[in-house]
Amino acid sequence: MQIFIIARGYPTKQNPQWGCFEKDQALALNKMGHKVVILSYRQHPFIPNLGYQVIEEQGICSISFNALPGRLLGKQGTKLRIWFEQWELDKAYKCAVKLYGEPDIIYSHYLFITHVATHLKRKYNKPLIGIEHWSELNKENIATHIERMAKKTYSTLDALITVSHSLEQSIQNHFKCNSIVIHNMIGDEFQYMPQKTKQILQFISTGSLIKRKGFDLLLLAFKKLKLPSDKWNLNIIGEGKEHRNLQKQIREHGLNNNIHLLGGKNKTEIAELLNQSDVFILPSRNENFSVAVLEALACGLPVIASICGGIKECINDKNGLLFEVDDINGLAKCIKYMYDHHQDYDRQAIAADCKAHFSSEVIAKQLTNIFEDVMAEHKNKK
Repeated sequence: MQIFIIARGYPTKQNPQWGCFEKDQALALNKMGHKVVILSYRQHPFIPNLGYQVIEEQGICSISFNALPGRLLGKQGTKLRIWFEQWELDKAYKCAVKLYGEPDIIYSHYLFITHVATHLKRKYNKPLIGIEHWSELNKENIATHIERMAKKTYSTLDALITVSHSLEQSIQNHFKCNSIVIHNMIGDEFQYMPQKTKQILQFISTGSLIKRKGFDLLLLAFKKLKLPSDKWNLNIIGEGKEHRNLQKQIREHGLNNNIHLLGGKNKTEIAELLNQSDVFILPSRNENFSVAVLEALACGLPVIASICGGIKECINDKNGLLFEVDDINGLAKCIKYMYDHHQDYDRQAIAADCKAHFSSEVIAKQLTNIFEDVMAEHKNKK
């Protein structure tokens, strides 16, 4: 099967997380024997990279076409921006067809991308499947322009996939639209590696340094606990606009020697740091189905996580603890429990259970089944 994946972009050395979910799925589908091309119409909203960019590696290809940096095209969802992005995506599509032939399936990630990809379905009569990760769609109140975009887009799809049962229910409630749940997957970089017992307990957290991720709450919880300063560390991996505020907060709390902002890392580096750690913490205010949590579980770490999105679909009493969103006392209580009891968790069992449910092989097979059903239905309609 030839699959064209429509993505935000493709990971680079400068931006290793940009389009990483899409690339991981492309690699997994390629291992299943499918031919996969990733298409995008901009690499990043703030980086020009004008013209065609073609990257071939690990059996997949990425093709993008950019005529202008994304920041010059106006706000997301405006008519001018959508028209321009459709034109850019169409250029990438034609290049892919010329190099690799027609796709059997078009598979698009995120509503704001899938909305643009519906242009390809209309123009070329190809089956289009969307997968939804966007946290904006798992809120009680959704912005009017997003609601309009969702209603228009989802009604045109041949199938819609959601990454959690929580998001499935939210989309059903808001738009009366059915979807199929396929959870996020873990990249093959994330494997359990036994570690020697350490004198200092290593906490770790990963994510963009933005308000939604709740790192300010995490710092307050550690300040409240006043754990012995020579017994623990916390590493936070990620970049974002809250970096300066978080660094200031760390300094004001007197936690400079314990809490470290490590900046952005690629997946191999993150996997190595996870395997050097003891406990993973997700303090988010809003998530759908956290890949970061899955990556930690795949490395055998017990997890502390806020109850948001689909987190209950992967965390239980054998692999972690849960607390309510924005509950500093609840988070502090979980941290203290892990401080005292993290060695009671079976790291090898945590990793094995995660792989059984969220490995690349498992998720790629589920995706393939949906693609085959959609292709058969599309063929019958001709």
